[in-house]
Amino acid sequence: MFGKLGILVSILVLVLLFYFVISLGAGAFSKGELKPETKKYLKSVNKLLIVIAVVGSVLVLFL
Repeated sequence: MFGKLGILVSILVLVLLFYFVISLGAGAFSKGELKPETKKYLKSVNKLLIVIAVVGSVLVLFL
């Protein structure tokens, strides 16, 4: 149904959507100052989303 490019775009769009939802939930876009725990949490989530995007891209492009 979808080609490889469609699947890759879907994976990347979902990762970006997760990033925005998690950031909004953690208050990253608010005007107030973030707690150090929240900053650490968001950094960990960003690393996880990057790993998911890279692994998804490799799987789609090379398999």
